[in-house]
Amino acid sequence: MKKFLYIVLTMLIFSYVNVKGSEKDRIIENLKKINSIKFNFTQITNDTIEKGSCIIVYPKRMKCLYEEDKEIIVDDDYLFLINKKENKNYNYNIKDTPLGIMLDKENIIEKLLKVGKFSRIDKNIIAIIDLNSQESIEIYFDSKDMNIAGWKIKNYDKSNLEFLMKNILININTNEKFEVPK
Repeated sequence: MKKFLYIVLTMLIFSYVNVKGSEKDRIIENLKKINSIKFNFTQITNDTIEKGSCIIVYPKRMKCLYEEDKEIIVDDDYLFLINKKENKNYNYNIKDTPLGIMLDKENIIEKLLKVGKFSRIDKNIIAIIDLNSQESIEIYFDSKDMNIAGWKIKNYDKSNLEFLMKNILININTNEKFEVPK
């Protein structure tokens, strides 16, 4: 009887480990198939909440229109912030930043392969990627379809930026132009 119980418990443990491993594999396989994502978002930065819509086209292209008079365009390693209210434009190199990583699908996959443990909160599977001693990214994946559902960036200056996605459309045909201001 003890031997039977030992065998059953061993099988349950191995099946639990395989399910956890298969979640990671399913997330990575799903990411490999994604070329573009269109969605609405809520961005929470410290005490500020902003909303809008975005499109990401891999690799390294993004356009976000905020409900307020703001627009972000990312083309390769450069982010352009267009503040229509102030009639000012800003540009930033994001090559080695957490956002730069989030817009590079191959880099995300490479880093996810190194994540030892994914956790679950509510309906999300969360992978934490430590970039260095001061910066990290928590990537949220929907546990049903394994699609990316958002992320939280912890910056070197200890600030947080949480980006939550909803109404997600995958691999849409787009003629979106990622034209940056001159």
